[in-house]
Amino acid sequence: MRPVFIMDKKIFKNYFYNILYQLVKIVLPLIVAPYTATHIGLTPLGTYNYAGSIMNWFILFGILGVNTYGNRQIAKVRDDKDLRNKTFFEIFSMQVCNMLIAMAAYYVFIRFAIRENRFYYYLTGLTMLASMLDITWFFYGVEDFKKASIRNIIVKCLGVGLIMTLCKKPEDLWLYILINVGSELVGQAIMFVQLRQYLTFKPISLKEAYHNHFRATFQLFVPTIAISVYTMLDQTMVGALYNKDHVQLYLTSMNIVKMFLMLITSIGSVMLPRVTNVYYNDEDGAKKAEAYIGTTMKISMLLALPMCFGMMSIARSFMAWYIPVWPDLPYLIMMGCPVIILISMSNVTGIQYMVPTGMYNQYSASVIAGSCVNFLINLFLIPRYGAYGAIVASVIAESTVTGIQLFLIRDKVKFGFFHKSYFVYAIGTAFMAAAVVFLTTILPVGTFYTLIEVAVGMLVYAAVLLITREELVMNVLTALKRRNGESHA
Repeated sequence: MRPVFIMDKKIFKNYFYNILYQLVKIVLPLIVAPYTATHIGLTPLGTYNYAGSIMNWFILFGILGVNTYGNRQIAKVRDDKDLRNKTFFEIFSMQVCNMLIAMAAYYVFIRFAIRENRFYYYLTGLTMLASMLDITWFFYGVEDFKKASIRNIIVKCLGVGLIMTLCKKPEDLWLYILINVGSELVGQAIMFVQLRQYLTFKPISLKEAYHNHFRATFQLFVPTIAISVYTMLDQTMVGALYNKDHVQLYLTSMNIVKMFLMLITSIGSVMLPRVTNVYYNDEDGAKKAEAYIGTTMKISMLLALPMCFGMMSIARSFMAWYIPVWPDLPYLIMMGCPVIILISMSNVTGIQYMVPTGMYNQYSASVIAGSCVNFLINLFLIPRYGAYGAIVASVIAESTVTGIQLFLIRDKVKFGFFHKSYFVYAIGTAFMAAAVVFLTTILPVGTFYTLIEVAVGMLVYAAVLLITREELVMNVLTALKRRNGESHA
């Protein structure tokens, strides 16, 4: 199938800026994680992340499904300035009101339910102000990823720089929290300055805003809260049923796994508004939507397979020098790697197809099923195995969601998983993993040697794709050559 979105300059540009941001999100945590592990420590970081896991539940109920719904609605009306103004201010005013209620509820809960380290819970709750003012969904809806990405990059770099400059010991946890909160608030302020070129303020009725949008955001809230059962609830249950040290181990290992996943799921952020727009506004919209996600599924698997097995191959040698003070990490990472493949697939089937095309009930059913599976397995495994049990539950839950979504759209979209390309990706991944594992057995442990292992793995995988002349890769190279030729003409 022809890689349709590669030919679209706007999608290519949006994907470039989103990927740039995702790369920054990968690199900065790699830089700061060993520093915070050494200077702040496992227990303080575990306390902060446990507080964050509780706070996120209140954010979840405050934000409802606005992030996805706002993106989708703005994409539908982006060409009508008056309707775009009205839609934005209605959704945003509802978001602010909901978040103020959620923030008040959070502080009441902390006042009566938390006995130890309450001060850190209070500070963590200030993050809710940034969530209340977050309008990234608007820029995604108008397909202006440049502004949102640059803003996010500035915020992340600023925060990491301040943390590594000012946070020196476990007692600086309060400062670490304030830096994270402050950098997010600065980022939201920048977004509002950039918003002026798209909108002019006009008064709206809050009652009408809730009438027009609350029901739809609540429809998307159902799958959002279901997804959160096997993301946020894992952290909360590990802290409550095992210990807070394992909260940090679980979070760190899954963050390392999922930071590479961001390179793939960023495609979903770019494609959601485009699929929504063509599905509802173009002739043969259903066929165009199918063509888009057929291409993105191939791209997702082209990237996900080597990322999954590559990370599994280098986990022990990588962690041996990266964060050696936490010896459980490499094993947790290897156990969690399959979610790279599973989430990559469900991002295509769910976020890129089911949500844009209005299959809310089916999407909700899939994630609710995954949530129930995750919760039950957590109850059984976490009290015995802590973070290990939570990761096993997450992998099984993601398998459930992906399998159900593929089944539900089987008559609408044909992915062609027996196509030659998917076999090429699997063969290339096998050769790559074999080469990397061999290198880890003969090379010493160290940063330089890990980079060699990664570079060799990438070269082996690329060589297989080029030797077999894999269709997608050849089409992309042809498109890039053509574009390069036009730029020199």
